[in-house]
Amino acid sequence: MTDQEKDIYLTITIGNAQIGGNVIKWKGSTDIIGKGEISNLNLGKGITIKEKILEITTNILDVNQSNNGVVATYYFHNATAPSVTFDEAVNSHGDVFSLELDVNFK
Repeated sequence: MTDQEKDIYLTITIGNAQIGGNVIKWKGSTDIIGKGEISNLNLGKGITIKEKILEITTNILDVNQSNNGVVATYYFHNATAPSVTFDEAVNSHGDVFSLELDVNFK
């Protein structure tokens, strides 16, 4: 659910001292609206993105030698629920964890 009158922003945080990047686009479109590090990406007003599906691809490279945990937090400003966090692990140091997430704005 989104605030219909306000702009909705997306911030993605890669945690656990790992590095990563993202690709953001609307389902059904080939246009990339954001890539790399995502901070306060304006997705549009709540009313204009209602019923749209946002496709997010996140790739996290395990560079932290002390553990193989990978964490990604997706924060949607002016939306309910505002955030979702994935806390996963890779098998070996240097592995890449890929996450694909579809977000339906209702």
